[in-house]
Amino acid sequence: MSMLSLPDQLESAIEKALQSVPASKWKSAARALSERYRTQRTGQESSLARGADAALGYAAIIMPAAYAQLSGAMMAVKTRVPDWQPATMLDIGSGPGTALWAATEQWPSLKHLTAWEREPSFIELGRQLTRGSEKAALKQTNWQRATIGGKLPGQIETYDLIVLGHVLNELPETLRQEIITLAWQHCSGVLLIVEPGTSVAFPIIKEMRAYLLSLEAHILAPCAHSMNCPLVDDWCHFPQRLERPSFQRLAKGGSAGWEESKFSYAALARFQADTSIWGRLIHQPHKSKRDVTLTVSSAQGIVELHIPKNEREAFRSATDYDWGDVIESAPKNYNVL
Repeated sequence: MSMLSLPDQLESAIEKALQSVPASKWKSAARALSERYRTQRTGQESSLARGADAALGYAAIIMPAAYAQLSGAMMAVKTRVPDWQPATMLDIGSGPGTALWAATEQWPSLKHLTAWEREPSFIELGRQLTRGSEKAALKQTNWQRATIGGKLPGQIETYDLIVLGHVLNELPETLRQEIITLAWQHCSGVLLIVEPGTSVAFPIIKEMRAYLLSLEAHILAPCAHSMNCPLVDDWCHFPQRLERPSFQRLAKGGSAGWEESKFSYAALARFQADTSIWGRLIHQPHKSKRDVTLTVSSAQGIVELHIPKNEREAFRSATDYDWGDVIESAPKNYNVL
């Protein structure tokens, strides 16, 4: 599994922002925010982070993990459509601009970025962080104050890439389809939804995926099929390893140099992927001395592969797979679950 780290300029910008207040303030805000973040959200609560101290706490403890999750999903999209070169992007519910940083790392072709955010403290911090970037697109981000279900910008353009990262689980159920409908209407390329990789957040992804497919969207990732999601009593999520910056270790009060940040996502497009895939691993491979068992979201649905050790070549290949990897072509034998 690949290890990510924050872009140097983003890490430096966050460190500089944190130095502007006593460490006790942002560490206290980070701990409170972490507690709230782990509780189940119903969409009726107030904003996770409100005010300058809370925004800094978010940047210290949650932003690095969110960056890893968004980057993991974006890398999966880029793998499916390697020649796609988006120029414009809308980040809905941008927070301090995490998705903007992740997207410009994956697609240097992005030239015009727009960020919708409700909280003024996040907008101010987002502007402060992007001033530390050498990328013109980030520096020139068009920040717009917007409230989903409330006041939105009057003139909404069309964008190549639209991202909703950690947004839908913050909304009442009645608003989720409304904002997805609006996003799809103004999307000319890819619509990417990313949520924490929990059993609570995944059903939201599943529901919005089904809705977008009903609007004739094409699935890019993670699924290898456009059928209704067949998962029952299970959830589809993926890990992305992140090298923890020093301020995050300080906020968490831990010494571990890295963490595995898990996420659920759906990437849908106005166009089909460049090439088809047979499947993607949706769980950690189970490896023993006798065999390898793989659970795969395939073109036929969810399937389970058992590769015995006596099938030497297949066994050797299977032991190299990681959770989230793509399997390009169908193996000889498998069982549909």
